[in-house]
Amino acid sequence: MIRRSLLGLLLVAACGDDAPPPVDVSAGRLTARIASSPAQITLLLDGSEVWSTRAGGQPGADKHTPPHGFAAIGSRATSVEMNFGSFKFTELKTSEVWRAIDELGEVTATSDGATFTLYASGERVGTGKLVFHPETKSGPEPEAAGFPRHVQVELVTDAERIQVATPCGADEHLVGLGGQSFDVDHRGETVPLFVQEDGIGKYPDPDDIYAGLWFLTGRKHSTHTPMPMLLSSRGYALAVKTDARAVFALGSERPDASRFEAWEGTLDLNVFIGDGSDARDALGHMVAWAGKPARPPLSIFAPWVDAIFGSANVRRIAQKLRDNGISASAIWTEDWRGGDDDALTGYALHEDWRVDRGDYPDFEALADELHDMGFAFLTYHNTFIDETADIHDEALANGYAIKKADGTPYTFTGVKFSPSTLLDLTNPDAVTWGKSVMGEAITLGSDGWMADFAEWQPTDAVLASGEDALDVHNRYPVDWVKMTSEILVKQPGRFDPIYFVRSAWLGSQPYTQVIWAGDQQTDFSDGDGLPSVIPMGINLGLAGFPYFGSDIAGYMSQGTQPTTEELFYRWVTFGAMQPVMRTHHGRSARENWQWENDTASTMHFRRWTRMHMQLAAYLWGSSGSYDRDGLPLLRLTALEYPDEAWAWTAIDQYLLGDRILVAPVQVAGATSREVTLPAGTWYSLWGGGTALPGGVQSVTAAITEIPAFVPAGALVVLYPDGVDTPLAAPGLASAVTVPEIAGDREVWLFRGTAANPAHAQWNDEHGPAGAAEWTWSGRDGALPTTATFNGAPVTVTQAGGAAVINVSGNGTLELGGGGTLAIQRATPGDVRVVIR
Repeated sequence: MIRRSLLGLLLVAACGDDAPPPVDVSAGRLTARIASSPAQITLLLDGSEVWSTRAGGQPGADKHTPPHGFAAIGSRATSVEMNFGSFKFTELKTSEVWRAIDELGEVTATSDGATFTLYASGERVGTGKLVFHPETKSGPEPEAAGFPRHVQVELVTDAERIQVATPCGADEHLVGLGGQSFDVDHRGETVPLFVQEDGIGKYPDPDDIYAGLWFLTGRKHSTHTPMPMLLSSRGYALAVKTDARAVFALGSERPDASRFEAWEGTLDLNVFIGDGSDARDALGHMVAWAGKPARPPLSIFAPWVDAIFGSANVRRIAQKLRDNGISASAIWTEDWRGGDDDALTGYALHEDWRVDRGDYPDFEALADELHDMGFAFLTYHNTFIDETADIHDEALANGYAIKKADGTPYTFTGVKFSPSTLLDLTNPDAVTWGKSVMGEAITLGSDGWMADFAEWQPTDAVLASGEDALDVHNRYPVDWVKMTSEILVKQPGRFDPIYFVRSAWLGSQPYTQVIWAGDQQTDFSDGDGLPSVIPMGINLGLAGFPYFGSDIAGYMSQGTQPTTEELFYRWVTFGAMQPVMRTHHGRSARENWQWENDTASTMHFRRWTRMHMQLAAYLWGSSGSYDRDGLPLLRLTALEYPDEAWAWTAIDQYLLGDRILVAPVQVAGATSREVTLPAGTWYSLWGGGTALPGGVQSVTAAITEIPAFVPAGALVVLYPDGVDTPLAAPGLASAVTVPEIAGDREVWLFRGTAANPAHAQWNDEHGPAGAAEWTWSGRDGALPTTATFNGAPVTVTQAGGAAVINVSGNGTLELGGGGTLAIQRATPGDVRVVIR
């Protein structure tokens, strides 16, 4: 709680002869200025404005046009239609009008902010409050930091929807909003935020135009993972806390104004202020407020490989992975519940909730064998209660499904084109039963699963809680991932559980372990193919989901072709440079190009799974940055280079952690692309190249390669090449595991002086911290030919355009010609140092 002594009332000059003067309430360096008429709230840091609402309550152009002043209330008279998890909203023409809230009365200071009354044309329409919340991000206490970073503005009315308007700066970038696949910067867009299917194929069509088979194809902002959260390049973040539909109009209706709308009577608007207009600082506080999950096991950062078609085939694939030196921590078997080939839709799962004993008669023994080989064993679940499901009769007999108004089960055409309904996650008895049935998989040997879907809850269903289904539709994926996290708890003597989801809403963050991009098309199309993954990963990272990956190489082939050899090669390299690398057989399971198609594909897959396994050490350290500062692993480049305007808008490149810039080739047939590098000197991560200056560079990349760059003076810590799995493999003596290598590492050092000292720090489990471990002082830029470790000479080998030195234990490595690496680790080991 902010101390009362930090709050004060200060009367300032009146806005007009007949208007009461604004009231200032302060907490340390932060002041909230509340003006009565025209209504406005302004936040000032050290006397300078950092965020504000728009002033007044200007009327809209007509009764259906919202005003762009301080705030407004209105009707949501709308029909809603659901079909195949997509939702059609049609606003009805009624006599209801938007009413501008144009005056704030009875402004009163409280112990932690202020309260006030809302007026529209002289009529009292609700109440409001402003609350200074103590700092949420780990770090100094509010008093030591000088001001609280989180300001809540809550407006409470009896209306059906409510909005607040803010200025939109001419050069302001507004990034985030969850799993958006076309853009990172949403300035100029109106974005409806409602959990639904992405669609099969996604196009930049207006969200309110529902043409043809609207329920099959996605519109511009259709997504499983919308988030009412954004980050501004001006150094603040903003979130609307609601379970209802939200609409963010970001300079789209008029270029100087944004609107933040919730489809309920209360608007809970939360603003996060970065110290010194620091967007990273603001993001960190918003992410901490949303909630962080416990750090996942290291095994999520090693490759996961799918294996289906029954026990014998899963065994064969597991053995082939190990025989070929392909690194992998998990086998995931989606069809453990059975599956069939369908002439129209490809390989489709059964909708049973329990193991298919026809395909997996010895599931328990299979699980034991995979565990002995160092694989976690993952399966699949969703919350559909399909007419064909083994649990259908039991679930309906006990009232565990969502219902119609007459009390009968609410059914719709499900994914199997048969009548289906959903588990009612507002019914505690249904949740307890669902946990029990799904938990049987753990008893049989499963270590986790894909927790699929969660978008389909109809808006007119009757729920056990009595809540309006439209009001809480977006909460369904939150309840589903929470339920999943409560089932998958660590079992004695078993691997740490792993689970991954594709749907989310605000509130999912504390319970979500891994999130994936959904069912991409098996092609290079914008919006829903390979190029859609980067913007989705960046936007989800900005919403507090750091552990992200995508299906290699896409999932859905309806309306396009199965995975080609080129797409497979490109997506494997790209997958290796994401936080989570995971394959998927896809719906065209027997036609898609996969790693077993030929020897070259197997070797390509081997190479990049081993690279990803090496990167697991770096990714583990990068997760420390998320734990501490809320910074995602797949990162908007502007979080590290905020002064580079392009870095706020780029959708075809990103940072992996804080120092690896990744720029995959995403155009069919291309073997080169342009990459934009931030100011400074850069090197190829893979070595062998000359130094590159910042700016636009043309780079080449065969289909076996992926462009990736690091700044001069950077240090990248890796596991040694050849690690098979981060898990113990008691039944396979030949497997190389992380427990066995203990403190052994490989460290890549890049010549030059680091412009950002953090890039020269050892990226250990806590992220970069402390003094630089790597410094370069070579005058001529030449690779060293001599070196000492703790004063004793060591051998320097020249190989592939790099200098290689092997040392053991902690100490200081001094390079002949200039350069020092300090190695001080809690678990010392052998370190292979590669200077590029």
